[in-house]
Amino acid sequence: MSGPNNSTTDALNRWTPTNTDTDIPMAKSRSPRSSSRFVYDGSYIRLKNISLGYNIPESILSKVGIGAVKLYISAQNILTVTDYPGIDPEVNYNSSNTRVGLDYGSYPNVKSVTFGCNIIF
Repeated sequence: MSGPNNSTTDALNRWTPTNTDTDIPMAKSRSPRSSSRFVYDGSYIRLKNISLGYNIPESILSKVGIGAVKLYISAQNILTVTDYPGIDPEVNYNSSNTRVGLDYGSYPNVKSVTFGCNIIF
């Protein structure tokens, strides 16, 4: 809650002389010491990869002179179930062995969907 970095809306309930009944620390410069203040349960369940394909029957294709047609769809990182409040429980920031597991400045895993069609004449 200091410097040019963004804070969560929790900062609105931070400690002040008039708001002493809170567990959010007061806004000040960061301490270089590690703290368990923002340690969260990173448990999650993720649908990481799924793929579905369909071969069009030869009886249909032989009428139009095509040997084979396969349609498919593939998806990655489609669903994540977690109570973790950060961007993604699987990412972390690691500039040294004292920062393993920190997720600031990290990008979440990319979600992607691919559609395709293989045709053999």
